[in-house]
Amino acid sequence: MLFRHWVAVLASSLLFPAGSIFAQDFPGKPVRIVIPFSLGGSNDLTARVLLPHLMERWKQQVVIDPRTGAASTVGTEHVAKSAPDGHTILYTSTQFAYAPTTFAKLPYDPLNDLVPVTMVVVSPQMIYAHPSLPVKTPKELVALARSRPGELAMGTPGNILPAHFFFSSANVKITPVPYKGAGPLQVDVMGGHVPLGISAISSVLGTVKSGRVKVIGVCSPERTPLYPEAPPMAEAAPGFQAVAWFGMFVPRGTPPAAVKRIRDDVAEVLKMPDVRKRMNEVGGEPAGTTSEEFARWVRAEIERWSKVAKAAGVKPQ
Repeated sequence: MLFRHWVAVLASSLLFPAGSIFAQDFPGKPVRIVIPFSLGGSNDLTARVLLPHLMERWKQQVVIDPRTGAASTVGTEHVAKSAPDGHTILYTSTQFAYAPTTFAKLPYDPLNDLVPVTMVVVSPQMIYAHPSLPVKTPKELVALARSRPGELAMGTPGNILPAHFFFSSANVKITPVPYKGAGPLQVDVMGGHVPLGISAISSVLGTVKSGRVKVIGVCSPERTPLYPEAPPMAEAAPGFQAVAWFGMFVPRGTPPAAVKRIRDDVAEVLKMPDVRKRMNEVGGEPAGTTSEEFARWVRAEIERWSKVAKAAGVKPQ
């Protein structure tokens, strides 16, 4: 699967946080899955695919608890400071790795206050355009951008780093236009107010299938089975890749047995054909990694995006 390829490219060492070897039975009460984003987005959609199956396995109520604000840091801080018993789970995205490049001081330590449990889904990002833009391929887009330096604009939902990474890899000058989310960005691309957008496939797939925007390419190293028609942007921007990921974390100090139970049950659910089918339909590829794999991935992502931010001159505020 694509995730294994990306892990091989990006992995770096990280010790798995330790905890008490004596764990209480999990789950012993209802479980909250905290999503630090608005409802209706990719995190919410993919989490809800898991919910009924986790409730069946755990024999407990499992609820979505949206806690938005400050580019996901409000919900993340809430979980980091929650009781470390496994009953409060953070379900977040790539924004977790962007946050250290955005904020000069976070209210939590992303590498020490939270334990990575498992990556649930990966979804390559996708560069798409209004149908009137006279390009169809990554190479045509790069050629157009070089012929009109600074004239083209690209909408960026949530964080501008993936766009900056593409600009530097392709050696082009395109103006980034920040948006608060993928939804408003898609509306503006469809309306021709901004010619280009970059979003996770899971956020834009429905709009793409409707034909209201056209795909230029995907931001994975290779073509993705989620949308095999699209060539990788790396064909015109060597080394460029940007993948959205969604994964679970628990507070540091959570008993290892509870961490293992959550990870193992999520992995088993992700093997179910109907779950895999549904995840693919919303633009995600099920992962179900081990905690150690996910921890290495998270550290590699934080390091990689920190380097991108530094190269782009993006300073934490």
